[in-house]
Amino acid sequence: MIRASNGEEWRLVVLGLAMAAGASLIAQHLFWYQVADQTQLTEMATETRQQRRPIIPERGALLDTNGRPMAVTVTYHSVYVLGSQIRETEKPVVASRLATILGLATDQVLNRIREAGREWKPLAERVPFALVSQIEAARLPGVDLRPAQVREYPEGSIAPQILGFVGRDARGLSGIELTMDEELAGKPGLLVSERDTEGGEIALGRKQLVPATRGSDLVLTIDRQLQRSAERILADAIRQNKGEGGVILIMEPATGALLAMASQPTFSLSPDLRIESGRDYLYKPLPVTDTYEPGSVLKLMTVAAGIDTQTVGPETRYFDSGTALVDGIPIRNWDGRGYGTVSVQQILQYSLNTGAQWIAAQVGSDRLYQYLEAFGFGRPTGILLNGEASGSYRTPRDPDWTRLDLATNAYGQSIAATPLQVLSAVAAFGNGGVRMRPQLVREIRSATGNRTVPPEPVQSVVSEDTAATMLDLMTSVWNQPALRTNWIAGYSIAGKSGTADIAGPGGYNSGKTYASFVGLGPMPSPRFAVLVRVDQPETTWGGLAAAPALSAMFHDIFTYERVPPSRN
Repeated sequence: MIRASNGEEWRLVVLGLAMAAGASLIAQHLFWYQVADQTQLTEMATETRQQRRPIIPERGALLDTNGRPMAVTVTYHSVYVLGSQIRETEKPVVASRLATILGLATDQVLNRIREAGREWKPLAERVPFALVSQIEAARLPGVDLRPAQVREYPEGSIAPQILGFVGRDARGLSGIELTMDEELAGKPGLLVSERDTEGGEIALGRKQLVPATRGSDLVLTIDRQLQRSAERILADAIRQNKGEGGVILIMEPATGALLAMASQPTFSLSPDLRIESGRDYLYKPLPVTDTYEPGSVLKLMTVAAGIDTQTVGPETRYFDSGTALVDGIPIRNWDGRGYGTVSVQQILQYSLNTGAQWIAAQVGSDRLYQYLEAFGFGRPTGILLNGEASGSYRTPRDPDWTRLDLATNAYGQSIAATPLQVLSAVAAFGNGGVRMRPQLVREIRSATGNRTVPPEPVQSVVSEDTAATMLDLMTSVWNQPALRTNWIAGYSIAGKSGTADIAGPGGYNSGKTYASFVGLGPMPSPRFAVLVRVDQPETTWGGLAAAPALSAMFHDIFTYERVPPSRN
């Protein structure tokens, strides 16, 4: 028997250890590849072999209250090229054929094909269906047609700040497009297919399709005809009064449905919309995002609180000297005059600041602020628009509140509100004292069925009797001889003007105002509430700058809605 020497035994041990170490390393790597990193490596292999294309669902349409399309999605196609799938000798032929169909230069197409080595590159966007058919019929290698959705506006640019707009990813960025994006967007689908080493799809490879679900159509409360009228009348009012901007809102008091929301400055909706840097104010829905001091329109809330608490009645008397001292600060009427002994009705007719602060004092701060809160001031209305402001005012709970706040709040100063809050509050008088939540969506139409969005009462603010009394008082305001030129033959309107100085860093800027007028009609059973505001008009008063536009708006409403006249 041959025995190994000590040296040979040592070498065998070393060799055995080396083989064991190698086997251990191999086993370790096999464990990594087959067990520990299996999921990651499988995913890498799958990504290399599979081609996953998301399928963007068609976005739902925005329809006006009568079902007419205001914003729709149109599917075009984009042309992509992949150079690795086209033989070098075929590239000039493919480029020439594509250039002829698309109306492009052959050299331009050829260069794009050569740039697109192993990665798909876009060649043309928004290709019409007729050209898509020609490209499909040509069966060109290395050419792919991919659907691309474009938001278009059959009515042109209408209610742009309300409808809003979408981004390149077809998701909403503003307006209803943003706040109702989940309903409009639908659910994306997915196409999974196998691809070869050149990146092209294997024709006989396995495919898996998860179809996309189309987004829901939204039927809005906006009436396109009244919206057009509101936009035109507002533009005329701003131009005639040399104003800087303005707002017109139309609401149904019984439902809270908004039939029109026009505001300026604004922008134009188009498929090629480009957001201008530094001009963000153009794109937001101003009637709900920007606040102002409503001025004398707020006297309606003060008088309503007095009547509803039976503190005063329409014929309750007050002596007006033209000035009222509050904590040593003089409160004066808008024209500086004193009117002597007047009734509560005349306080509204003459729009007396002194009378409004007197009524507020009789009602008391606690009760008056309870009414302002019930009317919706200081809180969002809950409308489906982005960036809604709450508005603000001081109350006795605030440490810096004083008796002067009660006086000025009574006639609409030192209180910030949105135009929508003001109209919503006044509209309650036309609905038996019940304030409704402002509504913009009337119906949601989806693949699974249609869903009606019912009107939503928020709160009973005043009694039916008080609401009826307020309508009578507002009618007497509109029927004053000073507003005769704005009367509409055969129709009666209830209204109230408002004029508020614009506050700036150094206080109120004399000569710059928000001139507004709010109205309900036709009386005695109002179906429509309208607010008109002209910003910084040359003629500063609401009765002069805004009343003609209010009259023009009601005239168009009555004509369009075929409201029969009620009196001569």
